[in-house]
Amino acid sequence: MQNKVLKSKLLKKCLLLFFLLIYFVIVYIVLDYLNTTCLYLYFFGIPCPGCGMTRAFLSLIRLDFVGAARYNFLVYFMPYVFVYLFFDFKKARIHNLILLGIGILFFVNWINKLCVTFW
Repeated sequence: MQNKVLKSKLLKKCLLLFFLLIYFVIVYIVLDYLNTTCLYLYFFGIPCPGCGMTRAFLSLIRLDFVGAARYNFLVYFMPYVFVYLFFDFKKARIHNLILLGIGILFFVNWINKLCVTFW
């Protein structure tokens, strides 16, 4: 019985990763078609909360850590968020608090980007 539960959880996680991959491929195709870099910016005219995250991630791939921090310093927290979502940490209170802190940082960073954009 426990083996079926583990297989079921693994299947759900694999399906989640598959659909995330499909989602990003579709978004990339739409972005290329609209000739824009951000759907949020394209439709609403303001930067999104994760603005600069793609460029920051590409900078990390090139080992440009300072450049990644300049685009969006929250890229350094994303591995923790993905591990949190993929593994079953939902019962651990400390992980929930850390995730809440990261969410607050995203909000503060977004407000900062909005202020820089409009003032």
